Amino acid sequence: MRIKKDNNKISQYFQDQTSFSTNDLFDYFAQTKPDIKRPTVNWRIYKLVQQGSLKRIGRGMYALGRADCFVPVPTKKQQTIIARTRKQFPLITFCCWHTSALKEFFQHVAVSDFLLVETEREAVEAVSHFIKETHPNTFQEPSQPMMENFVLDSRDAVIVKSLVSEAPLQEVDAVILPTLEKILVDLVADTETFFFLQSHEMLNIFESALGKYTVNRDRLLRYAKRRNKKEELQRILNQINGNNE
Repeated sequence: MRIKKDNNKISQYFQDQTSFSTNDLFDYFAQTKPDIKRPTVNWRIYKLVQQGSLKRIGRGMYALGRADCFVPVPTKKQQTIIARTRKQFPLITFCCWHTSALKEFFQHVAVSDFLLVETEREAVEAVSHFIKETHPNTFQEPSQPMMENFVLDSRDAVIVKSLVSEAPLQEVDAVILPTLEKILVDLVADTETFFFLQSHEMLNIFESALGKYTVNRDRLLRYAKRRNKKEELQRILNQINGNNE
């Protein structure tokens, strides 16, 4: 009963805020119970998150509603490539995703789809050769000219490239996939691969992705820092939030 009341009142209290902190929630609860203890507030927050009334969007940061995670589920054909590669290289780490998963975020960009296979740097060449045996339109670490002249014009193209260490990944049905945070950062960082995305379209993609799905800002910026793109990512977030500084 307490949680249900908290849910209704919190929704009203924070309805005009896109995000709020643990301290904001503590101050909210302290209005009705000034002597409330921090562990009690933490427990209430935990329960509200579990029931889907709040969602975590970063360290100590929350928003209203249930977490909605983006999962770039591969097609059956793509799953075949993944299964064969995993069987051939059972000890390496690799993740896969297909750019068709981004179509819900595109507004004006029309490009050929391709499968991205990212693996440990030492295994890139071996994995690329293996996939190329059954999928001739496989390209290893293609440059922008190669993307323009070959990859985007190829049917069922596969790109094999090195996986950045400590990249945020998720496992779905025994398949390693990138998180939305990784994909968004890579769109900005991998200028050779995603050269066709202009700045205004990139902004539209970020705005659409952040509006539809739960994005952990800490994870996003941590990976952006890993890829030396933290300042650029922060500028994009500021633009979306109406802060152009």
